[in-house]
Amino acid sequence: MENFPRPVTPETKKTSFEKLNEVMARMSSEVNSMVKNEYGLRKLVDEEGRIRADRYELGESGGIYTKEVIEEDQALVDGQNRFNSGADDPNTQDFFKKQYGISGTPESVVEQYLKNKDAQKSNQAEMAITALLHKVLKDRFIVVRASTFDDYMHGMDNLILDRETGAVICAFDEVLRNESDEPGASKKLDKIKKHALSGGKQAKYGIALDGDKLVRSALQNVPVFYLELKSTDLENLANDLLENFDKEPTALEQKLFSLLVGSIDEQKKLLERLPLPKVTENKLRAFSESLGVLRGYGKK
Repeated sequence: MENFPRPVTPETKKTSFEKLNEVMARMSSEVNSMVKNEYGLRKLVDEEGRIRADRYELGESGGIYTKEVIEEDQALVDGQNRFNSGADDPNTQDFFKKQYGISGTPESVVEQYLKNKDAQKSNQAEMAITALLHKVLKDRFIVVRASTFDDYMHGMDNLILDRETGAVICAFDEVLRNESDEPGASKKLDKIKKHALSGGKQAKYGIALDGDKLVRSALQNVPVFYLELKSTDLENLANDLLENFDKEPTALEQKLFSLLVGSIDEQKKLLERLPLPKVTENKLRAFSESLGVLRGYGKK
């Protein structure tokens, strides 16, 4: 069949980042509706699909931390953003003022820095993979992005909860790979091994099943895997996710999902050959059932 150019519409004129922002907002609405209707837990994630740390305050539904603790954590996040942006450097302030037409105050520099950071391809890859996993797995798994605090302080991108077994099966660390990069050469694999040998990662703002209830909870010893997405696939995946959000997975979505599951399977086998601590062995063993389910979705 001859391939014709796609017609130019307002949808096709949008950037991949704009498309993914729409997809994440729709995904977030679905997640929040599901956990509210099925578990009575309100406003779990924000419009970017991230766990909302502010909803973990005592007095909120399922809150577990004092207001002071949450404010301290937010201060750490704010401080990290201010440091990373260089907002207190007069040269940086002058550059941002000229480049972006902003006031040049530290606050305006941080705000623009965060906008730039969100639009980076690496963040788009995280958004795309999160949305893809949600679309394929949402009838059994809860897929969310980690809180900004856990992202910054614990290097955690995503959490996936198996609603059947109650296991948080893994925290994904996404990699956007260019065509010139050698497959498998990423330093991420060394980090995955290191985390496994040390017992996995933690999340201060996590979710867990307590019986048949979904609760806000800190998590320990979470297995970590990394996922790759080719930069050449990012734009097409963003298109498919936006245009087919409520439909069956497209051929591209199914192919990429199968590649992701295959990568997780290979990493799990590699980790099982290491002299792991008992807690990691147990977590990987518990993950086997969920991985089998993921393989099944990959064959649909």
